[in-house]
Amino acid sequence: MNKKLQLKGINYDTGVAYFPGTSSRKIWRPDDVERNLEVIADRLHCNAVNIYGSDLAKIVTTAEIAQRRGMIVSVQLRSIDLNRAGVLAAVASAADAAQALSRRAPVILNVGCEFSLFARGFLPGRTFLTRMRSMFFMWPFLSWINAQLSRFLRTLAAEARSHFDGQLTYSAGVWERVDWSPFDLIGVNLYRSAENEKTYESDLRRYLAIGKPVVITEFGCCTFRGADKQGGGGWLAIDHSTEPPEMKPGYVRDEPAQARLLRELIDLFVAEGVMGAFVFDFMESGNFRSDDPRFDLDMASYGIVAVSTPAADLNRIDWTPKAPFEAVARRYELL
Repeated sequence: MNKKLQLKGINYDTGVAYFPGTSSRKIWRPDDVERNLEVIADRLHCNAVNIYGSDLAKIVTTAEIAQRRGMIVSVQLRSIDLNRAGVLAAVASAADAAQALSRRAPVILNVGCEFSLFARGFLPGRTFLTRMRSMFFMWPFLSWINAQLSRFLRTLAAEARSHFDGQLTYSAGVWERVDWSPFDLIGVNLYRSAENEKTYESDLRRYLAIGKPVVITEFGCCTFRGADKQGGGGWLAIDHSTEPPEMKPGYVRDEPAQARLLRELIDLFVAEGVMGAFVFDFMESGNFRSDDPRFDLDMASYGIVAVSTPAADLNRIDWTPKAPFEAVARRYELL
């Protein structure tokens, strides 16, 4: 049994347009990226980073910085609300970029994330939020959706391989049952929550039983009490109907719970022989820390660092490590 993670990783957001005209990373500067990746490599003891975003140029620049630090790089162009033709073109561009990056060091190309939700054509709705809501009544059709997704992923993998000769993976949602034969690595966003807590280990072993290396492309939780039971849904704790956005009533900050979940899952992945794992996330730059619980949006952040309100010139992001930062650093240092 493998007792070490080959990929001790974390996710790094370069900015995703989840909603038109927005970005999850409003401030992006190469010097900030340099400082962040230095911390990720030296203080977090990560040897791998999954760099994702909607701007391929920012992904490439970030990947080059990570490569100079000797890190294993996974790149993922996360385009939201594209149709299948748009996704195919985006993956071809990402594959060309990954091939260029691989001249310096081997690169993993992640062709995308949870396409049944983020791309058009699998669930009803033209926007990400509409499709997310439609999942509740589309559950009886999940087998058909997964069959369509597997067929599309085979096309995507073939297109990617015509541009890129490195390792391929995909970040599947836990509801997605895909054909992994076109990929080198099985990738899954495996969040633990109250819904799957009792079956989490058996769910993990189901992926391992396929017989290919397994990479947990996302895992973690937010920073409020009970977030470890919410899994991938913790971000819904923010009320975006107000201006500025604020936390919904009743949430209490709880960094130790976030740290405990990350420790437990890293230990489980090592014990079960997982090839690699990428904590979600290093930072969520739009969810600022505040001493006022009403506006402490960092409670609904998966980041292991807390971002303070930017300086007046908006030219840099200041952050401080949270308890989960230290938990991940100690675990990764020993692996």
